[in-house]
Amino acid sequence: MQIRFTYYKPQVLVPLIVILWACSSWLLSLTNNELIRGVAPTTIVITLLSIYDRWLWKLPLLRLMNTIPNLNGVYHGNIEYNFNGRDDTKACTLRIVQTCSTIKVTATFNKDAENETQSVSSEAFIVTDSSGEHQLHFYYRNKGSCKAGDTLEQHDGINIMDIIICEGMVKLDGYYFTNRSPQTKGCMKVVKDSKGV
Repeated sequence: MQIRFTYYKPQVLVPLIVILWACSSWLLSLTNNELIRGVAPTTIVITLLSIYDRWLWKLPLLRLMNTIPNLNGVYHGNIEYNFNGRDDTKACTLRIVQTCSTIKVTATFNKDAENETQSVSSEAFIVTDSSGEHQLHFYYRNKGSCKAGDTLEQHDGINIMDIIICEGMVKLDGYYFTNRSPQTKGCMKVVKDSKGV
């Protein structure tokens, strides 16, 4: 697993790495095996950082080392869009899978009398402004649907969504646009399902 340190606080991360490496080096210096003493401290630090990046970053006390909210889960809502001069809506579901380093967003769209379509993020990241507010940005590809007369062709797009956390509820509210011709653009509003994973 690759760890990207984009969302880590360097003032916490750097001293922690130094302390972990020094402590593991000291403990391993008690062994007589030079290979273990040389390689093991780095292996221990990388292993502990990997465990943190995957699971521990979500724990309240350990969140002090990172700068982003935990968005893992399933979100339900709607998109409102304009296509060919006509306003319309569709139900949508977002599934977000996140570590401290990576975010993947899968969006599913449903509308009566149409087949379901799905968008998968090719790149997703969280932007934090100077006031500490967060936005989720993601680039995606939708394979479209040509089933039973559907005319939604494959396309790419971008979503920019404000992350609103209030009284334990997580909402994502923003806009998107695509490279379809003619272009589709609109708004997306979703709320995290409290029962979602």
